Amino acid sequence: MVRRVVVMMICIASVAAGCSFNNGGQVQRIGANDVPYRLDDTIATTTSSTTTTTILAATSTSAAPTSSTIAFEAVRLYFITGGQLTYVLVPVPSPVALPQVMAKLQEGPPQGDIGTGLRTALPGSDVQIPVSDDGSGIASVDLPAGFFDTIPQTDQRFAIAQLVLTLRLAGIGQVRFTQLGEPVRVPRGTGELAEPGQPLALQDYEVLLKATPPTTSTSLAVGALTVDPNATTTSTVG
Repeated sequence: MVRRVVVMMICIASVAAGCSFNNGGQVQRIGANDVPYRLDDTIATTTSSTTTTTILAATSTSAAPTSSTIAFEAVRLYFITGGQLTYVLVPVPSPVALPQVMAKLQEGPPQGDIGTGLRTALPGSDVQIPVSDDGSGIASVDLPAGFFDTIPQTDQRFAIAQLVLTLRLAGIGQVRFTQLGEPVRVPRGTGELAEPGQPLALQDYEVLLKATPPTTSTSLAVGALTVDPNATTTSTVG
């Protein structure tokens, strides 16, 4: 656009001055000093560039240390001491489930002073003893084949008593027994056999109970266990 204006102005100036063409029809050069209004000035061409800068916001993800609290409940596990039964308090994760309690009972008496003088008539945890609760307040225990064959006859009533007394959890007051799914007769505390599948309760084994449980059992701290995944130790609160 600028160049077009310059050319037009030169033409107008040439015509007005009458010096563009001579009489012979030849072109005359116009001297630099004769060009009016500084029309021969060169206009510098400029190029402007726009730079766009994009700033990326850095984001970081940091995992804050977390801790979780596991609640425990004290459960009575019954064991034999002398010719009677007594219990120890053992912490079990809450809410307490019957299979958890059965597994703890089959582990046998606790280690240390609290388990001194205690023994069990039940087989170890390598023998599966299924236990369930149908919500009626009666727990069902299915004894494995040959259960009584591995227990001395003098201990058989203690073995059943351990199960009945230990499984009396919240909402459960009685225990019935089957063997391979069929109702079976088991001994009461007095040694006499109950009817097949008859629910048994605390009263059926009171004769075997020791009047006072060992004092060491009450010293067990039970409450909430706080677990810090970034720590190497745990603490008990309760």
